[in-house]
Amino acid sequence: MRRKTVACVLRAGGEYTPEHVARLKEGVEKHLPGARFVCLSDTEVPCERIPLITDWPGWWAKIELMRPDIEGDLLYFDLDTIITGSLQRIASRRGLILLQDFYRKDGLGSGMMHLPACERAPLWRSFAADPGGFMADHARGGDQSFMEAFWLRRAKRWQSEVPGQVVSYKKDVRRRGIPATARVVCFHGQPRPWAVNWLEKRRAFA
Repeated sequence: MRRKTVACVLRAGGEYTPEHVARLKEGVEKHLPGARFVCLSDTEVPCERIPLITDWPGWWAKIELMRPDIEGDLLYFDLDTIITGSLQRIASRRGLILLQDFYRKDGLGSGMMHLPACERAPLWRSFAADPGGFMADHARGGDQSFMEAFWLRRAKRWQSEVPGQVVSYKKDVRRRGIPATARVVCFHGQPRPWAVNWLEKRRAFA
C-alpha cells in the first residue's frame, strides 16, 4: 500500500510560521505513523519542502496543492488544525473529500481535504488560465470560495465519511470540550489554537 502523503501550505509573511508547521507535523507523526509529511512553502520549514512556484498571495497559495508536478493523492490540513486522535480511518478514505462548511449546510470548507491527483489537475488548469480574474471574483471567500464553485457537486464531506471525527472548535468544542469521537479539531477563523486558555490548549495538544 502506498504511503499516505499529508500536506500543508505556508506562505511566508503572514501570521503562520514554520513553528506551526512543526506542530502540525508532530500531530500527524503521532497519529499517523509512517506518513510522508510535506509543506508547500517559500521559506525553510522543519520537514520536506515543496517550493511554491507562484506569487499568489495568502490563502491563494493553497491552489498550488493542485499542481500536476506534485504526484499522488494528498491529505491536506490547514496550519490551525489540531490532531487529537488516530488518523487511520481518515487516511483510508478515497475520492475527493472536503469539509461541509460548519455554518452553511450546502457550503464547502477547504481547511481539511483529500485531494486525488485526478481531481486536482482540472482545477489547476482552470485557475492557472486566469488567476487574477478568479482572485478578483472570489476576493471575499478566497480559495475556499473558488473550490466550492468548482467542486460543490463533486466532493464528498468529511462529516459524512467519518462521522464525529472532524469537529469545529467554535461550534463543537469551545463550550463542551473535545468530543470523545473527535480526531481532528478545525480552528477556522478566530480564535487560533495558540490563543485558547491553558486548560483548553492542554486538552487540544494532548
